[in-house]
Parts: sequence; C-alpha cells; structure tokens
Amino acid sequence: MNCFFAPIARFIVAVPFAIVCNAAFAQSASHLSDADAAPPSRWAPDAARVDEQIRFRVLSADDPRSHWIAGLFDSTEIASKVRNYEAARVAAPQETLYIASLALACLQPVQPTLPECDAVDRLADWATRDADNGLPTMLLAARASKRGDNDGTIAYLELAATKPRFDEYASRGGLLLWDYVMTFPSDADRAARSELAIGYGDVQAESALTLVPGPCVAGPAAAEARRAACGKAGAAMAERSASGMSRIVGAGIAERNPIDERGAERVRANRAALQSLLARCGDDERTKLAGLESSDAAIRARMIDGLDGIVHERARLGQVGECERRLATPTR
Repeated sequence: MNCFFAPIARFIVAVPFAIVCNAAFAQSASHLSDADAAPPSRWAPDAARVDEQIRFRVLSADDPRSHWIAGLFDSTEIASKVRNYEAARVAAPQETLYIASLALACLQPVQPTLPECDAVDRLADWATRDADNGLPTMLLAARASKRGDNDGTIAYLELAATKPRFDEYASRGGLLLWDYVMTFPSDADRAARSELAIGYGDVQAESALTLVPGPCVAGPAAAEARRAACGKAGAAMAERSASGMSRIVGAGIAERNPIDERGAERVRANRAALQSLLARCGDDERTKLAGLESSDAAIRARMIDGLDGIVHERARLGQVGECERRLATPTR
C-alpha cells in the first residue's frame, strides 16, 4: 500500500527501510515525474522522535489498527508481518484493508510456508469478500498462469474485466496512518507529524502490482491465446483503478494486447492525460508540503488542513478521483 504516488513531494520519514527526504506523496510518484533533491526538513528531528515513539508503541499492539501498522513496519520479517496482519484481520473482519494486506503478504514466497497463509487461501478470501474489486481477480489470474492453468488464467482475466473497480487500498492505508500519527500523543509540531504521516503512507508496498502483468507477458503461444482477455482486463484496469500506478499498469497491459490500433492509440492518449492530471496535483501537493516549512504558524495550519483534506478525500474517492475533484474545484 500505496510508495507509488503520482506527484513527488518532500517529506520526512525516519524508518529503517526508507529514510526519505524527497519522495512521493501520492501513489505513483517516482514513476511519473522527477524532482531535484530538497534540503532536509526543519522538522526532521521531531519527526524522527515521533517515529521512534510510534515504533515502540506498536511493539505491544493490542488493537487492529496498531497490528496493521506493526505489520507495515515489518518490511523484512515476513512471518511477523503476516502475524500482525492476521491479528488485524481477525479483530476487524469487515475491514478490506486488512483482508487485502494479509492476502498480499501471503503472496510472498517463503520456506517453510507460514501457518497463517496455509490455513486459508488468503487471495481467494480477498476476492470473495471484496467481490466488486478486480485487483484480487487479476492476481488470481497471475497465480493460475504461474501454475500453467491457461483456461483458468483466461477465465480470471475475463472476470476481472467485468469488475467495476480495482483497488489495492493504498489510499485507505494512507488515511489510517495519517489519523494515527496526527492523534498520537506527542508535543511535536503538527507539521512534523504531517510529514511523518505522509512518509509512512508512501512506504506501503506496491509489489503486488508487479505480478499483475505476468499472465499477459507469457510465452508466444499462451500470449496469443490470452490476447483478447488481456486486452479487456488491461483496459478495465486502466479506466477503473483507484490509483494512478494501477491505471498505468493496466494501460501497459492493454497497449501490449490491443483490440486494434485505434484502441492502442486511445490507451496511449488516456495514459498521457492521466500523467498530466497527476502532475498538476503533484504541483499542488509540493506547494502544501513546502508550506510546512514556513515560520508562520497560520500558514502551516492552512497547509496541514489542505493535506488532511487530500488524504481523507483520497480514501473516499481513490487517488485519481480525488485529483480530478480537486482540480475541478475553484481555488479560493
């Protein structure tokens, strides 16, 4: 969730696996634009102190949100990650973020296999409980392809093409992290906490998206048999995904498997329009993040309120939907 945000912006996140001072705020960042390195934030020491306090707190996680955050922090300890995600999943069984996070963690190959992943087919569980979401169905197609099940792969691709949305829940995770950090007991300035919260949101793993194109880049015989299904599934992903990166992955699949040249041209045009859209939102987000460095408390408060609105609307509408809405709203 969510490390692949469309606009690039500067923030601080003091974490063992990513100490970042110039990275992406919204989901697809480094993939879509480049930015010159920014100087360290004035809030870096405060953000690092709050980060240390939060990491210590979630070591004794006793609620679903804390377990999920602890799992997110377990970047290299997959067994611990899965245990924390399962604890969150059991404690809050209706929360799709926890269902998806556990399913994605269980896709990582590990020996010996983990009992939490063996007990239930977590990917199928996600697809069943989140029935209108095409992303787990695309991942089921990838798994079927890896197992050599061509008919199953095509069936899953065709099913995914009928789904109304594709969502890995990075925006939902970003909101959870934002609310946790912003309400965490600390005397640190809210600007420092804002930068830390954004940084946490950005390190959500997107590795599952790298699996999605697999069925459509298979050997020549399989690729030809799957071309039509891949084209339809890719086009659906490119049009209905919540995140910019997921739309771009879908566009890549559709472009490699076009129904005709006109369709391929349409995919390319839509991808260029998406990149332009996200770049414009990125400019706005960079402005807000730069405002956190202001010595004027009123300016910082206004920037924090703006970021808060973006995070909450993104969780409600998805990254692309929120960006479209923001750009359509007249600036006051």
